[in-house]
Amino acid sequence: MSLEDLYRFGKIQKHKTSQEEIKNLFDVADRCLKDASQETISLDLRFVSVYQAALAAAESLLYCNGYKAPRGNYHYMTWEGLRNIQDDHIKKSIIIFDTARQKRGIAFYDHTDVVSEIEFNELFDETKKFMNYIKNKIKKEYTK
Repeated sequence: MSLEDLYRFGKIQKHKTSQEEIKNLFDVADRCLKDASQETISLDLRFVSVYQAALAAAESLLYCNGYKAPRGNYHYMTWEGLRNIQDDHIKKSIIIFDTARQKRGIAFYDHTDVVSEIEFNELFDETKKFMNYIKNKIKKEYTK
């Protein structure tokens, strides 16, 4: 399925972005990573924050492709939209982030002490790599 197919089925929306909007999303991602580095906060909330950093980077690439996820089911459709961008590196990361999406919901809404330090560290490292990859991809392929 393509991004255009997702649009035709009403799963995502068309969106025209700007350099300022993309910069703002990466500012959010950077803030979330900084927040996630604060060791005085629980691992659960640090995990949520680092996941949000990855989501903001994912949003930026989806926006650059001319689409955005609707507010209902936003997290899922953002990852689903990225799954349809032909990039093997991104597809590997999406598996990690979609799993984190599910754990994030549990940690944020349902339980405490959901995330281990190993899980947090792995997600933090993957998010830093993902953000860097997306920034470079946007600079190379979408910046005029």
